[in-house]
Amino acid sequence: MSTLKHSRSNNLIDNMFNDLFNENMLVQPYMNDIKRRSPAVASRDEDWQIVFAIPGVKKDQVNIKVDDHVLTVSYDNKQKDDYFSFVSSFNRSWELDKGVDITKIVANHEDGILKITVPKPEAKKRVVRTIEVS
Repeated sequence: MSTLKHSRSNNLIDNMFNDLFNENMLVQPYMNDIKRRSPAVASRDEDWQIVFAIPGVKKDQVNIKVDDHVLTVSYDNKQKDDYFSFVSSFNRSWELDKGVDITKIVANHEDGILKITVPKPEAKKRVVRTIEVS
């Protein structure tokens, strides 16, 4: 996807983690689990769709914002009772094409799945036309 660029706020930590736990290590099943939890980005004809699996996170804990054509998705999930305390957080950003109408970005949270739909600019949309032969 050339116009929806992914960036991470903790790149140094990601690089250190990847260097320590490469594919030849015994932790590969855990790495696969981490990869499954990463957001999936699909490029469709009219838009891009970003899909997250966020079980246990309520929609009011999710923060989605666009600042200077950078889409950022984050959440903080804090649970505490008499026996345990659990904290989970997430933060990912994508640089949007300057032609994206940010007022048309929509998000849906249902059954632990967060879907964000980002409309493509007209110049990036797939155009199909049948040409009549004369």
